[in-house]
Amino acid sequence: MKNIVLTAKNDKRIEFYTGGTHAALTKLDMPAPVHELALSPDGTKAHGSVYGGGVFAKNNNPDHRVVVIDLKSQAIDGYIDTGAHLAPHGLMFGADGMLWVTAELTNAILGIDTRSRKVEKAIDIAGAAHWLAVSRDGTRAYVSHKQTHKLGFVDLPSGQVTGEISIPNRCEGLALTRDGSTLYLASHVAPEVNVIDARSGKLIKSVRIEGAPEDKAQLRRVRISPDERWLLFSSHADAQVAVFKLPSLEQHALIKVGKAPMGFGFPDTHDQALVCNHDDGVVSVLDLNAGAITSSFSTGNGCEYVQYF
Repeated sequence: MKNIVLTAKNDKRIEFYTGGTHAALTKLDMPAPVHELALSPDGTKAHGSVYGGGVFAKNNNPDHRVVVIDLKSQAIDGYIDTGAHLAPHGLMFGADGMLWVTAELTNAILGIDTRSRKVEKAIDIAGAAHWLAVSRDGTRAYVSHKQTHKLGFVDLPSGQVTGEISIPNRCEGLALTRDGSTLYLASHVAPEVNVIDARSGKLIKSVRIEGAPEDKAQLRRVRISPDERWLLFSSHADAQVAVFKLPSLEQHALIKVGKAPMGFGFPDTHDQALVCNHDDGVVSVLDLNAGAITSSFSTGNGCEYVQYF
């Protein structure tokens, strides 16, 4: 069983746990809250966005670094300075090894060469990018503009924004299928998944979460399981996780979890997942077939993002 790495941003820590028993291993103190993680393509490093204080649109003490963690030694391996590009948040690797990072307060996404540890590209996307998804071939990015209705399309080799579409209930978390054909996007002010043809840039349909409470603005995320059999949808204020079967997008379950669910992680075992309950400092273990919580374990305060390695 692999081990687990997660962010406990309110405690300014990155924490490690065993994958089987969820026993605590190592806790690394960070200089400021770290929100998200991306594992390098070779699986040796984790890169974390050192966001700084506050939350989206209320970050009064933004940082400008990406922390590099050596996973074998579970130790800090330095920092990458993003310079004038503030509040790094969402991050994801392309197949070419370029690390793409959103810089919320400077309306940009950054392409970082993790070998030289330098920002190679800074692409102005004309809005505050909260999260992004990158195609596996590293040529396209899809950027969620949290404060507007825009979903932006970016050609990464040229560094140009090539288009955008308007999402009626605004943009939140997003996830792209492995073949790059379909993008799933959570709405911000309604409990729904938007299905987008990623190649044509057209909104195909919007699917409501059955059994969800009334519409309201809240943080929502989506994640596709590694075997692409499941889509998970977390609703921060509602404290729920919706489970959908893929590719049909049939809703399979709606699970009441802890306070403020956020990031998901997937073990090697099929049909299981983890969800970080940010305001509880607890990770729930989900049985996706049963649509139920099977166990949980405690973490530091503000657990937001979790990965197996």
